[in-house]
Amino acid sequence: MSKQAQVGAFALVALLLLFGVFYVITNFGTRHSGYQTGIHFRSAAGLHSGALVYFSGVTVGTVDSIVLLPDNSVDVILAVNRDIRIPRDSRFLIQAPLTGDPSLLIVPPVVTPEADGDMPQVKVLARRVLPVADQPYGTNTATIADLLQEGQGEIQRLDAMLAQLQRSEPQLLAAMQETLDNANDLTSQARSAVTTMSASLQASLAQASANIVALTGTLNRTTQLNASRISTILARFDETSQALDQSMTSLKSIATDPSLKKSVLDTTKNIASTTKNIADITHDLQTMTGDKQTQMQVKNTIANLDATMQRANSLLGALGGTSSVYGVDAHATPVPVASAPPVLGPTPTPQQRRIEIRNKLARVATSLIAIQLRISGLSRQTVCCPNALYSADRGPQTDLNAIVLPKATTSLFVGANDIGGHTTTNLALLKKMGQDLHVGGGVLYSQLGVLAGYDTKLFGLDSRIYNPRHPLVDLYGSVHLTKGLELFAGERALNQPERRFSYGIQAQIP
Repeated sequence: MSKQAQVGAFALVALLLLFGVFYVITNFGTRHSGYQTGIHFRSAAGLHSGALVYFSGVTVGTVDSIVLLPDNSVDVILAVNRDIRIPRDSRFLIQAPLTGDPSLLIVPPVVTPEADGDMPQVKVLARRVLPVADQPYGTNTATIADLLQEGQGEIQRLDAMLAQLQRSEPQLLAAMQETLDNANDLTSQARSAVTTMSASLQASLAQASANIVALTGTLNRTTQLNASRISTILARFDETSQALDQSMTSLKSIATDPSLKKSVLDTTKNIASTTKNIADITHDLQTMTGDKQTQMQVKNTIANLDATMQRANSLLGALGGTSSVYGVDAHATPVPVASAPPVLGPTPTPQQRRIEIRNKLARVATSLIAIQLRISGLSRQTVCCPNALYSADRGPQTDLNAIVLPKATTSLFVGANDIGGHTTTNLALLKKMGQDLHVGGGVLYSQLGVLAGYDTKLFGLDSRIYNPRHPLVDLYGSVHLTKGLELFAGERALNQPERRFSYGIQAQIP
């Protein structure tokens, strides 16, 4: 083969390869084997003829031509593969990246199957170039110029807002300073009030302790009196019982008055309780001596007290209470059969008397103070910084508190929390609002606060709110296992991000 033939063959092959590359790159075959359709855009945004067309991310054709319309919008003619059906409700987007070649994206609508499982009929775009008024309208992506223009408006609004804030800054700072000054004054006044109340309560507790010590000494000296002095005491008790008997007679005469019925009923119950206490004390004093004359006086006193109690029970029956007087009430206990006088037991020794008095003082002490021990654990810390009231570890924490006058309407709650750790103190007054509800206020966790609780035989609820500067709310629920022993669980700092789940056991004596 001659050189001219070889050059000609090489040029022919090169042209064929060049045509193949052009066929693939420009999708020439698609444009001639597919169909054309038109999309109306506000701007071509860098799109050019030959750009790829994607349908759901798959290349389905190219841009055939771009025509500028009289209203400065553009009509983009697409060459699409013949087997592609474009839904009319599809979205047409021009993707113009910062780098790379722009392209046209077709996003079809989402088609949901019908109840019977069949696909609904979708309107398809015509396989020809429609008039501009009938063509679907494409969407231009936001350009950098659009973003800059939008950002310029936001910057202007931000500048105006900063200027307004700068003008209001002196007033805001003055208001904040005044608020801080008021808060400091309130804290100082509260601290002073708490200090005064603490001093007063401490003085009251000291005086109460001194009175208990004096009462103990008086009772101890009473046990060492001779028989004559005990006889004098018994005579006075005898006179008291006779006076109470007369009071019962007077009260019975006015028992029919409806307006006084409730008051008389309460008074009668108190007198009956007092009479029983005097009878118990008389019996105790009777065991302290073996003098026959004294024993006779004791018998007379007991007889008078028995008559007084019978009259009190009779009056309670008339007022709607309980009655069991012999020969008076319909359902009273029968008259006991006369029997031989009881034989007195041996005279108790001084050691037995001291033990008995100590037991009575213990019963008195249980009505003066109750001790409360609380052992609790905390859940794992999940935020960055721990609360100042408890450490980041999980415990256990030990709280020890005392309730002064626990059975009274108003009592004192005093103690310490987290002993050995972040120790804080409690000093609050509690008031019973009913059989199961109590509220109070004072110092909780060494800060001003209030508390409320609701207790039944089976369960209870307890809430505490403290720290006026940054209020913290604790909420617990408890289940009573036995008398004085309960399990509890709840949230510490419920309203704060650093809140912790708390659980444990609490014991109260008595």
